[in-house]
Order: sequence, then structure tokens, then C-alpha cells
Amino acid sequence: MEYSEYMNEYRTHPIKRIRAKVRANRLADAAWRTVIFFVGFFLIGVGIVLLVLPGPGWLMIFLGFLTLATEFAWASRALAPLRSRLEKAKLTGKKPWWFYILVIVFAIASALASYWVWITFEG
Repeated sequence: MEYSEYMNEYRTHPIKRIRAKVRANRLADAAWRTVIFFVGFFLIGVGIVLLVLPGPGWLMIFLGFLTLATEFAWASRALAPLRSRLEKAKLTGKKPWWFYILVIVFAIASALASYWVWITFEG
């Protein structure tokens, strides 16, 4: 595909214009995809390590998959269920009724536990 064909597809956003220039050159495109591959798997690896250590492990894993999904269809397909759930949540804008009950029960249990600790260890 020629550079002009990519430019017709990506007219507006500057990052898309840069990506179109890179895609027009086969060597640059291969280098770009290689860098994205290693950055994505590096983020996933850091996320796996952070699952054991203190840190945002799942967030890093999702960022790694999001990075990979910019260039690879298999990563985009792996994120499809998450995207559909997020889209559904965005459209509804409401949490299910059981979530509110769970929050209320947790708040009451926390208040009772705090009161018990206060009475028991008041000294």
C-alpha cells in the first residue's frame, strides 16, 4: 500500500499520519511492530512480577495487552470480552443491584468491627 493510500485513511490525527508513514515503508513497519511486540511483552512481564510484589500487576498486564492490540489482531481479540463489558458498563452507567447491597453490608460490617475494636481495646 502506498503512502497516499494510507493518508486517505488517516487524515486527521497526527499520530495516525506518522503511523501511516511508517506503514508505507516495509522495513520501518517491521521495526515498529518489533518494538511494539517487545514493549507489550515487557509490560506483561512486569505485570506478572508485580502480581507477587506490591504494585499494580493487573494494570500493567492490561497495559501490555493494550499496547500489543495496537498492532496485533490476536491481542485485540484477547481484549474483545473486556472491551464489550466496558462498553456495556458505559452504556448502562449503572452497577447491578447486588453491588450496592454488598457495599452497604461491607460498610455496616466495618462500622461494627470498628466499634468492637474501640470497646474491646479502650484503655
